[in-house]
Amino acid sequence: MPKPPDRRRERSRTALMRAFVRIVLTEGYEAVTVDRVADEADVGRSTFYMHYKGKEDILKASMAHPSAPLAAMVGGEVAPEALLPILQHFQEQRRVNRVFFDWPIRPIWVRCLAETIEPKVAAAARRGRPVLPVRLIALQIAEAQIALVAHWLTLSAGTKPEAVAVALVAETQALLAALLRLR
Repeated sequence: MPKPPDRRRERSRTALMRAFVRIVLTEGYEAVTVDRVADEADVGRSTFYMHYKGKEDILKASMAHPSAPLAAMVGGEVAPEALLPILQHFQEQRRVNRVFFDWPIRPIWVRCLAETIEPKVAAAARRGRPVLPVRLIALQIAEAQIALVAHWLTLSAGTKPEAVAVALVAETQALLAALLRLR
């Protein structure tokens, strides 16, 4: 029988994540420190380290949810409609969350997304003849996906999320096919 989740542990983790996101969105990533996040979450520094290794680790954890639909496009059939909820969220929150699409967060997000994509690229690579190392292909795909969304949010506000979703799927499939030389 699986062990039930520890509610206190979950509350601490949730409080830490909320504090982290609040600081990033209001003051920027540079203002984030472990002490500051722990203070805002009303937990001790040691509690922070029970959940996260440091500032970049909590950032990576915050990227897991928005990265999931992007990663799902690699090696799987994803309909553009499946991307609409996250794209609509990005669009609605673009003034607030633009910090996630700029330096210094964007390159960390790209690496985080690439780490999620890499096993899927490796599996797909068995059916092709990769042009580049799998890790580099994963980074290229992650960068292209995030770049398209970032540029859409900053430069093409009139473009509908549906068009961006179609472009994301097409871009991901094309890069994967080209870089893996899929049969």
